[in-house]
Amino acid sequence: MKGRFVVTVRNFAEASQALRVADIIEFRLDLFPSYPEYDRIQTEKDNIVTIRRKEDGGQFDGEEEDRLELLRKYSKYASYVDLEHELDDEVFLKFEKNNIVESYHNFAETPDYDVLKDIVEGRRGDIIKIATMGRSKEDVIKIMKLLTEYDNVVAFLMGRKYSFTRIISLLMGSPLIYCSLYNAVAPGQYDIYTARKILKMI
Repeated sequence: MKGRFVVTVRNFAEASQALRVADIIEFRLDLFPSYPEYDRIQTEKDNIVTIRRKEDGGQFDGEEEDRLELLRKYSKYASYVDLEHELDDEVFLKFEKNNIVESYHNFAETPDYDVLKDIVEGRRGDIIKIATMGRSKEDVIKIMKLLTEYDNVVAFLMGRKYSFTRIISLLMGSPLIYCSLYNAVAPGQYDIYTARKILKMI
């Protein structure tokens, strides 16, 4: 198993603790009390900078141009930048010097497999992240099929009932598993201690 453990943090106190247990720190800056100085996100371990919009489950509700400018400034001190799948090609080109996690979130459903396949095949990021709401066994099959047919894909179902797909994703070759430090940041997210315990048992 080569997948790396990402811990999502909401402040620097969490980041300090996460450095002891994570492979990668994801700075969810939209959840921080305030936006820190740009170089403060630089860490001894790899990091991801993310500023999530409200429609994607985040807290940023300002102008999109301002969000992208913040991402650009923080990207100088980040190993990866998280960019949403819906963004135009010209936005991705502005980050061509960065490693990119291209993320697709759907909090309502898991689309048909052909839709997911098109998203993966049209990816512009180094890693594509597919996180959709789980509703049925058929949704699990769609995610598993993606992981079987493509590389550098992080794919799982959201919702507590489908938390296990996060573990299976890692076992099937996903390069990353997203965890919290203690309290879940997303529906069905494991804390890193539980995730490591489950994988050790397996």
